[in-house]
This record gives sequence, structure tokens and C-alpha cells, in this order.
Amino acid sequence: MSSLQSADSRSSPMESGALKAGHSSSRVWSEIRGAIRALGRNSHSDSDGSTVHDYVSGGRRLAKGKGKAVDTDSHSCNSHTPPSTPRKGKSLTPRGVAKKLGFGSGMESSTTIVLRGSPLKTRASLQALGGVPSNHLSERRSSVSTEKSSKRSTVENTSTAQTSLESRFSESPSAKSGSKGGHNRRHPWSRSSPEGGTLQTIDEGTSSQIQPTVLTAEKAAAAKIYLEEHFDRLLNKPSARSLRRQYLESQLYYSPHLTAAQKNTVRRAFDYQESCHARETRVLRTQSIASLRGEGPVPHVDKYESLRILGRGSFGVVKLVREKGDSDGPPAKQVFAMKVIRKSDMLRSSQEGHLRAERDFLVASEGSHWIVPLVASFQDLKSLYLVMEYMPGGDFLGLLIRENILHESVARFYIAEMILGVEEAHRLKFIHRDIKPDNFLISASGHLKISDFGLAFDGHWSHDASYYNCQRYTLLQSLGISVEGDAEDKKKCENISTQLPWLQSMKEVLQRHQRGDDAETEDLPNLLGWRNRCGNRAAANSVVGTSQYMAPEWSIGIILYECLYGHTPFFAEDGRKQTKTNILDHKRLFSFPHRPMISDKCKDLIFSLIQEKEKRLCSKRYLWKDRAAESHRPTDLFGKFVFPDDAEDIKVHKWFRNFPWERVHNISPPFVPHITSSDDTHYFDESEPIEDFSDSSPVAVDVTDDDVREILRDFRACVQAAAMDLISSPYDSARLRSADHRIDSIQSFTANERKVLKHFIRVYGRKERKRPRDILLRDEKTKDAVMEVRKRTAFMGYTWRRMRPGGYVMPK
Repeated sequence: MSSLQSADSRSSPMESGALKAGHSSSRVWSEIRGAIRALGRNSHSDSDGSTVHDYVSGGRRLAKGKGKAVDTDSHSCNSHTPPSTPRKGKSLTPRGVAKKLGFGSGMESSTTIVLRGSPLKTRASLQALGGVPSNHLSERRSSVSTEKSSKRSTVENTSTAQTSLESRFSESPSAKSGSKGGHNRRHPWSRSSPEGGTLQTIDEGTSSQIQPTVLTAEKAAAAKIYLEEHFDRLLNKPSARSLRRQYLESQLYYSPHLTAAQKNTVRRAFDYQESCHARETRVLRTQSIASLRGEGPVPHVDKYESLRILGRGSFGVVKLVREKGDSDGPPAKQVFAMKVIRKSDMLRSSQEGHLRAERDFLVASEGSHWIVPLVASFQDLKSLYLVMEYMPGGDFLGLLIRENILHESVARFYIAEMILGVEEAHRLKFIHRDIKPDNFLISASGHLKISDFGLAFDGHWSHDASYYNCQRYTLLQSLGISVEGDAEDKKKCENISTQLPWLQSMKEVLQRHQRGDDAETEDLPNLLGWRNRCGNRAAANSVVGTSQYMAPEWSIGIILYECLYGHTPFFAEDGRKQTKTNILDHKRLFSFPHRPMISDKCKDLIFSLIQEKEKRLCSKRYLWKDRAAESHRPTDLFGKFVFPDDAEDIKVHKWFRNFPWERVHNISPPFVPHITSSDDTHYFDESEPIEDFSDSSPVAVDVTDDDVREILRDFRACVQAAAMDLISSPYDSARLRSADHRIDSIQSFTANERKVLKHFIRVYGRKERKRPRDILLRDEKTKDAVMEVRKRTAFMGYTWRRMRPGGYVMPK
């Protein structure tokens, strides 16, 4: 049986059916089989199952096996294989096979046809060797070795130079001269033979080595990061769709009053809703990708009409927006809060991990009562966008400012809702790390929802800034690309002692994010499994958040104190530095004012919360975890940093006795916002017209003293002098707050003059630009190009959209 017949006998029924699909195709394959049977039936396979027959003019056949060519017509070979008997009937020659396959018009008369049976294919293949003059073919024997003989020929050859097969179809006769005598084990015209004309030696000295650039390393690292994060979600996290399906099936299971037909109708409606949602998400993702490539407008951003500015920050701005109506979308009157985050500022500060953590947390909290709901997240070339439900009541700090102090019963309600909000974040395995009155928003119903998860932490490797740096730096190192950095970096390189702390930190990062040489097989499941075991952070060691609000229990105690007394216990007029000093000395400085009168139970709760962690009122599980950390086990047996329902010890405190924790969300709040329209913003004191906003970073304007006098010509000289002094040095957020406090403290200024000076600083002052944390963004040669690449690649996979609350209208 020929190799092609053998392959056909092993083919699957599906493959056989495919061959019979068309009459013409079936006829061609029948003729090919007939040609092969006519040419010879006594071929045999080597240990690989691969047999090669070479046919040359004159009708001679060379069979090869295991790297050795055997001439079946030569009397010098001790072959006991009987000669093949020609098959009677109509058959095809190799030339006929070529014509049937359409090769006839493009091949010379001297072309050799090789029938190859490969172990990697289920059928033999036809291969046309380049034209060889007919007067040489009668004197030469042509053979093609199998894959094994090719490897053996390479090893046996004394030359180790690289070879090329690119010219195998165009060899000249002069290059194909070989010995006629003898019967070599390796025939000179074997394609695996270096002496053959089909192989050419490549001069390694003249080949130019392509040197990868920093941009190549950046793009490669971005692709690696995206693939690891994408498949980690697919392999290790349940999809939202499957969870919704499980919930639906559980509801149907406990609905015995529904018939089987009615349940199937519900399932069909569910599938339709999921299909529409998946389609909307794909469109949004495609639009985000197109905007990153600079392909025309950004319809996903233009879909929202900007109304007002709700607040500003170092990250960007929060805007009130209205979703434009469409044929099948929600009504045009629906408004949202859109958080616009400038990519360039976040990338300079190496905040990729924090931004991903914020987005991932909001996605995971879908359907929660205590967390501000995320509607959609997307991006364009300049910014990231988080569209959230609008909380028209403003933040809790605004309520405290308006009310000054709260009654103890009112404070109990809001503190209870804050505890439930923090507990909800812990249930989702996140630590908020910035619990303060500003980050609790008041919904239209008056209930609190926790927001601003820009500093949230869950220990996952994809939320660790060092993970991204490790991917980039190790790739640069392996490619031999060096980066000098700025002048300060070059100066540090001259002194080895200044590099020791950095080298030590990089060693710890590599141990956490870079596998060793003795690692397991580098396939994707093993890699992601190793990352989830060894790449997660053991503790949140960085100091972040607001100095007066640190640990969650401590923060709740500080907020309760502020609700009852109108100020925080450690605030200092001298500034933040003195405030931090007071916090460190809290055992000596903490006290309760005499007025207003507060119950002893409430004082006991506050005092129990504002303590060192060993004495602080908290879940006993954290005390056990801290003891385990002393024995070098920073997490519990299940690898948790926070525990669900971890406020049980606070809830059972006597100040909360008989409080309805289970139905607090159904209680009417003490304060309900008075809203005149859906876009009412009067609870946001800092709201501004949208005309004053620019998506780009503010551009510094150099002004002289004469310019200041001209701009403020309608104001007094003392106001002009104060303006010159205020803009004389760059400002950051802390200096800006200090300047506002300084302006308010000058009694000689009128209210209008204070307002003008504060606005003047923000318009004409020079904002202090922080030094980038990444050396690639500090180097003058690479910073611009690297920034452009990261704007396009650093946040791949950021796009998300929630299910429409009202669902999609199902066609009748």
C-alpha cells in the first residue's frame, strides 16, 4: 500500500466525506490514486511513518527509508523486494498528475515531481522541484530524504554554517555538478545534503543583527501584560454572565408555580437580554480601540453631553453629563457623573495598578446597595472615563459643613451606613484605604454610598505597580537596552551607595514577579497559577490616604467624633505636619470636649476605635492574623487580607444596641436631598460651568509683575502685591490649600477680593510638575515616545458596560 493509501485509511469519516463533497474533486483524487498505484505499490514506511519516492526520467524509482536511499533497479544493491507489477487499465504518469493539478502551464518539461508522505499530514503531498536540464537527469539520481535523514545529514556534515532552502527552485546546472561513481549512503543530490545544489551556505559574518528598540520592548511588555490579565480572568474568575445564569436558574428552581413552557420563555428572554448586552459591549470596545488608533471621532465619548463640573482633583475632573437619546436607548433626561482621568499624569506617577484596581472593584460591586454603581468604563487616547450614577445629595462632608454638628441619633444612622459600606468593600476582598467624609456620597433617597476607590488594594498582582515595572525592565535587560534617565539618575549612577536601596527593592520585585530558571513548564496555566500563588502582595505597606483617616476602624472613630463635635480630634492650625505629630502622640493629646454633651456609650465607642491596633475594637480575626504575621504568615489559611462580615464586634457595641442592621436600607434617612430636577447640582458647592473646563492639563502662563498689575488694575495695590507673592513659586495641591487658608486669614480683604485671588492662582500660577517615577519617562531620548505608546497600550481591557437596568425590548 502506498503512503497516500495508508494515510487515507487512517483519515476520519469527516475527512472522507469532505473528499466526496464534489464530483470534480472526487475525480481528481481518484486519478491521483491511480497514478500512484501505477507508479509502484511496494513502498514501505520508515519508523516515522514517512516514505518518499523520487521519480526521474527513465522510469527509475528510488525509495528511501531512515536516511538511506535504495536503488530498486541497481544490481549492486542487495534488495529482496520484488519489482512492482504495472497495474492494468488506465493510469496517469507524473506529468499527468501535474496537469490534473494545474501545474502544467507553469512547469518545464524537465520538472521532477516528488510524492511525499509526511508524518505531520494525513495525506501525501506533491512537491515540484525546480527545473533541471534533461541532459543531466540521465546521469544523476535525485532523492529526497525524510525529516530524520535531513537531521542526520546536518549532524554528519563537518560544516556548521547556516544553510538556506530559498533557492531550491532556481539552481543553475553549474552548481549541481556531482560525482557519478559509487553508491553513497548520502546521495549528492539528496535535498538534505549540504553538497547538493539546493542548499547554500550563508555567511554569518555579513548578516546584520537587528537591535530592538525601547518601543519594541514597550509594545511586547504591553502585549504580555494584557494576555496574562485577560486569561487570568478567563481561567480563574467566573464570568458575570454565568453568575447571572446561575441566579436565574435558582429562581426558576424555587418557582414551582411556573410551567415548563413558562420557564423556557423566561430563559429565552434572558438569552436575548444577554445577547443585546454583549453586542453593546463589543461596540463600545471597538470604539475605544478605534479611538486609540486615532481613527476619526470618538462616538463613545460624544454620546454624553457635558453639563457642569462637579469637582476637580489632581487626577482630572468629575463632570455631570447627560446621555444622548437614541432609538432604542434610555431617555435623554438621564444624567450621570463622569470621572475623567488624564492618562499622562497617571502614567508619570506609575498609577496603572491603582487605576485597574479601581475599575475592577467597581465592576465586581455591580448590584451592591452601598457602593456607587458603575455604568460604563472606556478610554480614548488622552483620558480614561468612568461613568457612574449621579449622587445629587453631594458628599457627606458637605452635609457636615452645612449642619456643623449632628445629633447623636442622626450620627448613629450615618455611622451605621458607613460601617456597612466599608464592610461591603471587605466582602469583595478590597481595602479602601481612604475612608473619610468626602468619599461618602448621598443618593437621591438620602442613603450613603461609598466612592473613590483610587487607592483600593486587594493584593492581586495585576494591581501592583511593581508588576508593570518588572515586565518592562526585565525585557529591556534581556534585550540589552540601556536607559540613562535624567541628570539625577546619572548622578546616582556615579555613587553605588545611592543605588543600594533601589537594587534591594528591585530584588524583592523580581522575586515576586519573575520566575526563576528552575521554574515549571512555561505554559499559560502554570504561569498564572504561579503568579496567583507567589505574585500577590503580602501586605499593604505603602502609606496612602488622608493623614487623619487611616485604618478603617480608626477612620470611623474620627468621623464619629467630627460629626458630634464639629472638628477632628488632632487637627492643627499650623498645617499637616503638626497634625501628623498630634496623631503620633494621640495617647497624650486625645480628649473629649465638655460641649456638647455626649453619652458615655458613644464616648466609649470612639475611645475604643481610636487606639493602637493591639487594643483597637475590631474583629478578633484580625488579631489572630496579626499574630500569624509575626510567624511569617501575613495572611490567613485562605490567603485573605480582609474578611467578610468583619464589623461584628463594632455592631454589637452597646451604643448600637437594638439598631436594625438588617433593614437599615429601608429606613427613611434623617436628611433627604431636595432636588428640583435630575441635573440639580446645588449640593455641590464647587460646581462650575462646563465652559471653564479643558480636558488637557493646565498650561502654565508666564506673567510678569507688570502683567499682574494690568490684569488686576481694578483692585487695590495690596491685592496686586499678594497676587505677585502667591504665584512666585510653583504650587501643588498642599500648597494650594495653604494659599487658600492664607487668603482667608487676611481680614483686610473683602469676600470678592479673596475669591479673585484664589481664582488668579489657579489660572496664572505655575503648577509644580512632579518627577516621573519611571526612568523611561525621565530619559530625554525615550520619554515622549514611551508616553505615546503607553497611552495606547497601558490600559487594554479597560472597557466595560453594565446591563441596562430596564433591559432591552424583545421583538414580538
